[in-house]
Amino acid sequence: MKKIFFGVIFIIFFIGCSNKNIDLEEYSHTIYTPINVPDACKAEYQKLLQPPKVAVLKFTNNSNFGVAKITNLNNSSNIGATLGISQFGIGAGAHQHSKRNIVNRVVDPKLDKAIISSFESVLTSIGSVQVYSREDLQKIINEQKLQQSGLFDDKTIVKLGKLIGVEYIITGSIDAISFDTTNYSPLAQLTSLLLLQTNTKTKNKLIGITGVNLAAKALSGTKIKTTMTFKIIDVKTGEILFSKQITKSSEIASTHPTYSQIIGAVKYNIINGLKTTKADLSQFFTPKGYILQVKANKDYDNVIAQINLGYKDGIKAGDTFKIYKLNTFINPITHKTMCDIYFMNTKLVISPNQLQAHRAWSKVKGDDIKKVKPGDIIEKIKPKKSFFSF
Repeated sequence: MKKIFFGVIFIIFFIGCSNKNIDLEEYSHTIYTPINVPDACKAEYQKLLQPPKVAVLKFTNNSNFGVAKITNLNNSSNIGATLGISQFGIGAGAHQHSKRNIVNRVVDPKLDKAIISSFESVLTSIGSVQVYSREDLQKIINEQKLQQSGLFDDKTIVKLGKLIGVEYIITGSIDAISFDTTNYSPLAQLTSLLLLQTNTKTKNKLIGITGVNLAAKALSGTKIKTTMTFKIIDVKTGEILFSKQITKSSEIASTHPTYSQIIGAVKYNIINGLKTTKADLSQFFTPKGYILQVKANKDYDNVIAQINLGYKDGIKAGDTFKIYKLNTFINPITHKTMCDIYFMNTKLVISPNQLQAHRAWSKVKGDDIKKVKPGDIIEKIKPKKSFFSF
């Protein structure tokens, strides 16, 4: 029964997808007349066309993992440096030597750079925002003599956002970095001792002891967990529009990892954790574009539209878009001509077989299909949760 049920669902889904395909040969009439933007709406029209400007600021490091002092011990035979890990944090140390030359150095893991680079990479990949460069950001900070310490309050963030001309700022914090070490060496030693006391042949004992120690070494290690929070702030209002906490873990195959290994693991967690934000950012910064072409069939009862967005802009088959309309009205008090922005009772549905890198054809659905024109601005509709989501 289950197979039959899912088979029927698949057939329905397949038929539904097939019906969304567009055969351009069926649409022989091209609508050449573009939209007429009233003078009072031209500024609003240009503003709608511009992608939102976003800047990523340095994150506050609230963890116990920051700038560390590393002690190197040098002698005639070797150089050693160790890092102690406990539930209270990390501390630098070294092995004891009879003759030693102590050299101290300060190491900055620069975790904020890993966060900023990762966020900028994700924002660039979604294709619907204009990312403000770190170089321009630092120039403004230097000119205004601001401290980018990661300890900004929201008021300072809004002030900086207005200075650099962005609409949204992404910032946040590294909340915690925890360490969990698992060491099976004592158990392996006990098991080896018990094997030695058995009546098993010496050769088999050695094989068993080797296997136990190899397994203990493979299973032992240090789990490093990194927890971060990011938030999106509206520069105009200072309001926090979106906030999310992310936790990512990774394993180091050592019970006494070096400082460099820990830095690498934490940065790995940051980079891979922030990759999961793409879906959230894509939903928040919904892609906008405009209609390039409009075509109708011979009876003018079916209309299709080509848009200036494609799969490299994060568009997928089945995505739907709403259409902006601009009109003017007279303010009854000031008697000035003002611009009114609203949405048509019509939507665009992207065709599976007409999706290109930066262009796509869509079917026009709704009551006002004949009012759709080249130049109309469109915006992707945020998808609702699926019936089959769990």
